[in-house]
Amino acid sequence: MDQGTSTKCYIEEIDNGKGRLSARLREKGTGRRVDLRGVVSVADKRHFTRFMNAVGASKTSVPDVFTKDGDHDCIVISGDVDIDSPDELRFVHNDNISYLFA
Repeated sequence: MDQGTSTKCYIEEIDNGKGRLSARLREKGTGRRVDLRGVVSVADKRHFTRFMNAVGASKTSVPDVFTKDGDHDCIVISGDVDIDSPDELRFVHNDNISYLFA
């Protein structure tokens, strides 16, 4: 497991097939999928969901957080990585994980 990896991400909005938008994280520049995996408490899930919703609610003031190549706004994910492949960067959701809006 790689220690201390950090990457800049954007939010990709997708249709979830039920007429509603869903979101997933992608790495800025490469577009590879960024996942957070591991045993997560309900409180941690709620915190991350609130964080993503807050960024989404600010879409008009931070448009680059929704673009692959924009360089003004992003979400920075840092922590331990268990998969680092050409199409996926997977972080372990443990005590070392952090995510912030930058």
